[in-house]
Amino acid sequence: MNTETHFCLRVDVDTFEGLKKGIPHVYNIIKGLDIPTTIYLSLGKYATGRNIFRKIRYKEKISSTIPPWRRNSLQSLFRGILLPPVRIRESAKSLLKNYNDKKLFEIHPHGYNHVKWSSGFSRFTFEKTSKFMEKIFTEYNQIFNSVPIANAAPNFQTNKFYFQIMKEKGVEFLADYKYSEPFQLQFETTEKRTQQVLQLPVTEPTFEELLQKGKSIEEIKKVFRKNFEKYTDQNVDYVCFYLHAVYEPFKLRKLLEYLFNLVIKFDMKPVTHKSYKDTVKKTLTIRYEE
Repeated sequence: MNTETHFCLRVDVDTFEGLKKGIPHVYNIIKGLDIPTTIYLSLGKYATGRNIFRKIRYKEKISSTIPPWRRNSLQSLFRGILLPPVRIRESAKSLLKNYNDKKLFEIHPHGYNHVKWSSGFSRFTFEKTSKFMEKIFTEYNQIFNSVPIANAAPNFQTNKFYFQIMKEKGVEFLADYKYSEPFQLQFETTEKRTQQVLQLPVTEPTFEELLQKGKSIEEIKKVFRKNFEKYTDQNVDYVCFYLHAVYEPFKLRKLLEYLFNLVIKFDMKPVTHKSYKDTVKKTLTIRYEE
């Protein structure tokens, strides 16, 4: 089997409970299996409960994902409604100090203010987009004393200004899409110049997507076993599976451990996004269309 089928585990943290309880839980799982993990951490205030009102206001469909009242804890559902919003800057340093293991944990931003971003980032003006980008870099630096090299857009929501600003900020890669393989995203700047940025997408369906399609736990196991066997047989270079820190590690832990054991069984190579990015030599180019 091909030992260079790279497996990237991406964990999105977009609730205070995901930060406080989810990250330690994920760490305990992956540490024993030696599965390096890429954390995408939402910055700004956590007010998860307001997502419910957002979904009602914008009439968002929830058929492809687990409803927020099933995915989140009660504390998360009340955060921003009955419980006060929490700003990550005051909490992250103390909560993350025990997980400063760059071989196992790599932490990048997951946008700024997940609720507001999800409410309409695709419609932001250049000025408003710029303000959000500046807040990402400022707050990340205040927490980690370094400049972020990547970002993952909340709800995979982008706009035509986002890529230009991120490129000008010097990011090495972004993780804003679901796609079958890494690619260079080509886009046009406001000055009509053509630029591109590396995208490391999610390639696999989430557990919740498969559950919502009516698949049982045993059927989900078969899906991933078949996929991972195919990837290694066909020498697929990159595989990325993502989860939410507040959901799968608690409610689907055994299934998650089964998936990780498949990674080991099929001799895939677990790496972080940054580690994988450093191996990339050639990718296809896809042009951004609004």
